[in-house]
Amino acid sequence: MKKILPIMMLICVVASVFALSACTGKTPKAITEAFEDLAEDGKFLSDSGNAGDSAVFDFGKSVTFNTLVLKEKGENITSFRIYADGSDVAFYGNDYIEGLRYCAFERVTARSIRIEVLSSDGEWKLRKPEAYMVSGTADDFEIMAYISVDEAAALAGEKAEVAKKVTDFNLFNVVYFNKDGDLVFNELETSSGKVSAQILLKDAVAKIRSLNPSATVVVMVLGNKDFGDGLTVPGRHNSAMGTNSDNLKANLLAFVEEYALDGVSFDYEYPETLKDYTVYKKFVKELKSALPEGKLLTAALAIWNIGVGKLTKKDLSNFDSIEIMSYDMFDERGNHAAFYTSAYEVVDKLIDKGLDLKKFNLGVPYYSRPVNADPYWGNYYDVADKLSPFENSYVEAYTDINGVSHPALLNYYNGRQMIYDKTAYAMDAGLGGIMIWHFGTDSFDPELSLTNTIAKAIAARS
Repeated sequence: MKKILPIMMLICVVASVFALSACTGKTPKAITEAFEDLAEDGKFLSDSGNAGDSAVFDFGKSVTFNTLVLKEKGENITSFRIYADGSDVAFYGNDYIEGLRYCAFERVTARSIRIEVLSSDGEWKLRKPEAYMVSGTADDFEIMAYISVDEAAALAGEKAEVAKKVTDFNLFNVVYFNKDGDLVFNELETSSGKVSAQILLKDAVAKIRSLNPSATVVVMVLGNKDFGDGLTVPGRHNSAMGTNSDNLKANLLAFVEEYALDGVSFDYEYPETLKDYTVYKKFVKELKSALPEGKLLTAALAIWNIGVGKLTKKDLSNFDSIEIMSYDMFDERGNHAAFYTSAYEVVDKLIDKGLDLKKFNLGVPYYSRPVNADPYWGNYYDVADKLSPFENSYVEAYTDINGVSHPALLNYYNGRQMIYDKTAYAMDAGLGGIMIWHFGTDSFDPELSLTNTIAKAIAARS
């Protein structure tokens, strides 16, 4: 019996591993408990096949919906389209379904839907879908955009019109702090030569206020510039936020007042040791207490920054809002911002940790990464007119940040439908907003703009 028991336990563990590997995501309770699943009484007329085949789902009656939750047994589907009843015009399309795919769109009325699989890595099979008519989830939902200070100062024309949709601006390329806690303004290269960000900052704030008087404006403060101190990024933070915390705090308070800012933001990538986190947490708490009432303290974080020994729920309460950097998260296919890994799983972890979701803005990329993870970040505006609304991938040659040229390779973006889906999912799951990195890489064609797409998703949920 002593020999059999370990074997039985091993079998159970192995079975559990296989069960977990086949797990399907669960739609958040914020959605399932607020809205009726209109597909509950329906059934598949066909639910499997190969590339070129279709699945057909019959609701059993005519229903009106603006959201479908699709789930696949396995991860084979790589491109699909959805049609209502007998229509040959797709009302939705995207790339992967995987464990959970949240599909959001303008309202559709249909008795049945046909899911056409355009491409697949092998035979596919779908699980029963869910369908919802979602509304009323857009209250106080933020569009938070990072924007370079020089670009903000020069906002005009179509860019200015798109910028009016943004509710919260985070200015970057502005200021660094050194190991002593002193603030050092950045120098930017412009067409007329180098210019100090200090000169541009007041113009940038004034321009944003004129476009959207109700928008908040914070400035990203960075400690990642090497001033010849020989320190690592965490080491510089520990010096400025630890030994010299009083000086850094006083400088930040004066900075906020002088430039009439709504607050400051940190983009600390990344604390590494327990000491790093301890120093950071203590400084954040003290700075928040020192900031005048109504002034904001925000931060960009990755999901792995949150947890025991890192930033806990109590620590996060010192921030007014948190931007979750849900990109550069490469999955097994090499896609850095696919829906399942960079939206569903991130939100699921926030829910699982019992955090205040309204404090979080889900980050979305306006750029690409090659599927081999080369150090290259492509601009959405370069391919906006080449990507269909339902596409996220584009094959292109590129030169990486080290100056090395590479032949044509698949680059993964987030196209318009993906951005719409992520916005709707963040809203419906209960998050506080969406975060854009970054505004300057959007297309400012009104039809192609990702920021306009976000605004449309919010309006549809209002």
